[in-house]
Amino acid sequence: MKLLPYSFAITPLFNFIANKSMEAGLLVYRSNKEQTVQLFMKDKITGEKKRIGAIQYEGSKDYTKKEPYIINWRFERGLLTNELRQDLEAITSFRRDKNEGPPINSNAQSIAFKFRQLTDADKETIEEIVAVLKKHL
Repeated sequence: MKLLPYSFAITPLFNFIANKSMEAGLLVYRSNKEQTVQLFMKDKITGEKKRIGAIQYEGSKDYTKKEPYIINWRFERGLLTNELRQDLEAITSFRRDKNEGPPINSNAQSIAFKFRQLTDADKETIEEIVAVLKKHL
């Protein structure tokens, strides 16, 4: 499923992560930002949608001059249940919670996973994240 109208070299990776997010039970919506889709989960009791994160192209603010080369799959700590937050924080591969400083930063707003290509290692971590999401959704 193509969510954004781009054909960057990393678009297949973006779409793979978006499809895996939906497979895990997340709702994926285009946002008002050009290179981002928002991630929502349904509350098990009320059925209400609750935003928990996003998938975003990174590496270029002006994609007409330079293509983005990173996909950021992030989950906002303050919007997650404690159990989901703890299980996502336990995954350390491909983590980059802030662009500067240590890759894993529990004071950062988001738990962020940054991918550059779709290798076996990337797929393994993506599947690990999907398993955590399925467990909690």
